[in-house]
Amino acid sequence: MDSDNIRKHNYEANSCVRKATKGKMISDSRENSSSRKKFKPNSKNEDGMPSKPSKLADVETDPTVLQRRQKQIDYGKNTVGYHNYIKDVPIDKRTKDDPKTPDKYSKYSRRSWDALIKIWRIKLHQYDPNTNVNCKDEPESDEESNAS
Repeated sequence: MDSDNIRKHNYEANSCVRKATKGKMISDSRENSSSRKKFKPNSKNEDGMPSKPSKLADVETDPTVLQRRQKQIDYGKNTVGYHNYIKDVPIDKRTKDDPKTPDKYSKYSRRSWDALIKIWRIKLHQYDPNTNVNCKDEPESDEESNAS
């Protein structure tokens, strides 16, 4: 019987300690959460010089990837819309919303790169010349509309 009482007493003592420890850990983590975030209003080192970024930008070095990307860029630059864009919008007048050729040397997944090219090509289509393309809403000719 004594051994059962001792086990029960030890179990109750351990459970109290655990609860107290968990409660203390939760309250401590809330108090220390603000101290973990270090705010640097001006990221300058001790010399007063601006600090360098901690992580350098990854650069694509695979020649097959660079060749594939250059081919897609050349394909986009060999369009009437691109030539109109260069002619109509000088470099100093270009805005954030204007088409910008993606940087082939930046590290992107293939899917991300394809999305960048797609967005760039869509923006280039804004500068395509207006052509007489038949729309579904417009009748193709007067003869067909009179015949019905």
